Amino acid sequence: MTGDEDLLELDKILAVLENPIRRKILQKLSREMNYPLQLSKELNVSQQAIMKHLKVLEDNDFVISYDERSDKGGAPRKIYVPRKRYCVRIDIGPNTYNEEIYSFMEYDIRKDDRDLRGLSNDTAVEFDGRVTGEMKSEIAGALPAFTDPMLESFRMKLEKALNIDDNREKLKLLKDLILELNSDIDKIESRRKCLLAIRERAFEDVNQIISRISNNYLEREIFSLYVKNRVIDVDTISNILDTRTRYVDEILEKILEQFK
Repeated sequence: MTGDEDLLELDKILAVLENPIRRKILQKLSREMNYPLQLSKELNVSQQAIMKHLKVLEDNDFVISYDERSDKGGAPRKIYVPRKRYCVRIDIGPNTYNEEIYSFMEYDIRKDDRDLRGLSNDTAVEFDGRVTGEMKSEIAGALPAFTDPMLESFRMKLEKALNIDDNREKLKLLKDLILELNSDIDKIESRRKCLLAIRERAFEDVNQIISRISNNYLEREIFSLYVKNRVIDVDTISNILDTRTRYVDEILEKILEQFK
């Protein structure tokens, strides 16, 4: 991850998620949409504190709220649901520091007070009697066709499960699919750990060599970005190192000459 916008986005995410109560709120909301009062009871935190945390989450686009009408004719209650999907990964080691952030499709949640139950059954997904407004086609469409046979097989199993009307049968297929996915993800994570160990050892020698061939701090930083991440864009390097592009351009040209 090298872009200035990505760095700012990561800073925002980490600033929001550093609070354990906000992480617990997101954990709860990831399982089901919820109300401040219920969150207060489940987390044993005052409703006033919950509302403050929800405001931070909503102001930073982590959640979205809308009013749900009361079946008993009372005042509408504000319900909160997740808005964005993020994956944040930070690798830290003696010779390694790497940040990665992935942002996924937003939920299609309606913010106005229109009757969500008026949506047609073909376009709405219903959980526990509540219509979310997220469309079946959007769920399956989040995973386009893959050229990788394994990924395509998983996508097809998901699509098959989503098109089944019987909830028990659908749940069974989804359970089996999740078990398969978990198994493959565990294998990938295990392989990733081994790859990180190998890269860590390579980085160790890279750091030593760069330290031997240059006494200039800025030059070493640019050298490291080039060798480890193949970053050669002057503006990108300038933003990362907070350095004038003129200096970066001169040093980068000198470095690239050595690799011709």
